[in-house]
Amino acid sequence: MTTIRPLTGAEPDHFAALLIGLDPWRRLGYNPLALADYLDRPDPTLTRMTVPGKGVIAVRSPWLRGPSIELLAVLPDAQGQGIGRALVEWAETLGGANLWACVSDFNKAARAFYARLGFVEVAPLPGLVTAGETEILLRRAHP
Repeated sequence: MTTIRPLTGAEPDHFAALLIGLDPWRRLGYNPLALADYLDRPDPTLTRMTVPGKGVIAVRSPWLRGPSIELLAVLPDAQGQGIGRALVEWAETLGGANLWACVSDFNKAARAFYARLGFVEVAPLPGLVTAGETEILLRRAHP
């Protein structure tokens, strides 16, 4: 069983320091201080959860009749263990008719991961995060 709990203490700084060295965050030019602030600052519509030491998720809810996964990361040594799937399943518990996510068009592994979970690519969003790069809006509809 995967333990998922709120992100606390020094974890936002820890994850930010690790993520900026990995794609897509490295390629998109994320700033470690801004990323740590995003993972830690008070925001009543953003929930940040972790599988301690292995992965992190930030979910905006409500957003277009369902939650939106704004950030999902599983550290390289923890990939392939079902952690990403568990975090997405947790996001689903927030309810709604849709579950949304965005993925960088160059991130083939993330695109394949979301496709395996039933997400459909809805629209390209050029320049959303960084000029010259395109994000893809994903949607998984619930009956």
